[in-house]
Amino acid sequence: MPTAQNRDIGLVREHEAVLLRTRDRLEFRQIAERLGCDVKNAHKAWKRGVERLAAEAAEAHRQYLGEQLAVISVAIDGLMRGVVKGDVRSNEALVRLLDHQAKLLGLYAPVRVNATVTDEMTARVMALAEEIAALEAP
Repeated sequence: MPTAQNRDIGLVREHEAVLLRTRDRLEFRQIAERLGCDVKNAHKAWKRGVERLAAEAAEAHRQYLGEQLAVISVAIDGLMRGVVKGDVRSNEALVRLLDHQAKLLGLYAPVRVNATVTDEMTARVMALAEEIAALEAP
């Protein structure tokens, strides 16, 4: 198990490797020279650093999303009195808030379709195209 000092040294090395690779555009050989290690360890440090940054960014995104959803929830609660009374502006605002909430939750995300075209399908399309061309010819 790494000691706190070794862990701190590792974090500094990861940070330096990421900066040298992304900001300075150095090759791993050059990064290894600067860090005083071999190329394999320089690459591992860079990879750990990038993974750590990605995890931090994902956590920040989750926190931001949670904050936004909480704000929308409070706003919806505030509008409900007007909605129940039939106030048109309150209803319009509610629809906009619910739309924004759905977007934040990814409910409008496009559906992915896995379509496979076979040689048989391609041949059939080509045959149909030839038939249409023959019909159009004088």
